Amino acid sequence: MTLVIHDDVLGAIGRTPMVRLRRVVPEGCAEVALKLECTEPGGSIKDRAARSMILEAERRGALGPGGAVVEASGGNTGVGLALVCAARSYACTVVVPAGTSKDKLGMLRALGAKVIEAESDYIGVAARLARETGALLPDQFDNPENPASHIASTGPEILEDTGGELDAVVVCIGSGGTLAGLSRFFEANAPRVAVVAAAPAEEGSVIEGVIDEGCSNPVHGVAAREILRVSDKDAITMTRRLAREEGIVAGGSSGLAVCAAIVVARRLGPGKRVVTLAADTGRNYLSTYFDEEWRRERGL
Repeated sequence: MTLVIHDDVLGAIGRTPMVRLRRVVPEGCAEVALKLECTEPGGSIKDRAARSMILEAERRGALGPGGAVVEASGGNTGVGLALVCAARSYACTVVVPAGTSKDKLGMLRALGAKVIEAESDYIGVAARLARETGALLPDQFDNPENPASHIASTGPEILEDTGGELDAVVVCIGSGGTLAGLSRFFEANAPRVAVVAAAPAEEGSVIEGVIDEGCSNPVHGVAAREILRVSDKDAITMTRRLAREEGIVAGGSSGLAVCAAIVVARRLGPGKRVVTLAADTGRNYLSTYFDEEWRRERGL
């Protein structure tokens, strides 16, 4: 038996498990496998990008002892950064948009981060605060280490865990980093694999961490063969089904991704394989998607 003890929590990021979905995928579809990024130390796939952005900033000399980090985040990148900052002894401030789930806010504060809720332009608020205080602004939306983290780890893990036997990967559109990184990785290493984007059908979607815009990010160079749109109601219904039928407590973007993956799996048919991501833990949303009153108030 090989014993692995990491030097700190950063070593525990990555190498997440992948499971077949047995009950929520209809008969006659390709196999759908879900990579459980919800099991990351900080609860989301954003731990990968957070680690890469901070370690690269250290390498460049942009961050050192006594340093501080300020970032704009819908929650998960902020949690990842707060986790990395706690492990590396940096001060961390996260600016979030108003309406971010209180579960995420509690997680940020538990990790020692200062939280600022902005009524508008939370990205601009974070940039201004970083300038005024001299803190590092990782800027997940423009930082090349965001997609690079998925080229270096997420993509290779998917290819290895499937033995290269896969036909499509479905990724939600958020900051664009995961989608860009996986698109580049598979284009270079397994170009027959289709990388498909998933996004909300509605403007002003209640699904946190995903955007309803197109997938063109001029910095990350996001590329996907198509964008599949999923309604909030379908995404939340699938999120709850994942918990009750598969035992996977994941966030709303995971339900959205699985809905889109099933569309792809239906097209491909038996004998094929689709991989998608459970991007974050459902424990971030116990007061929202999993709360009956919250859903009823929003007609969901």
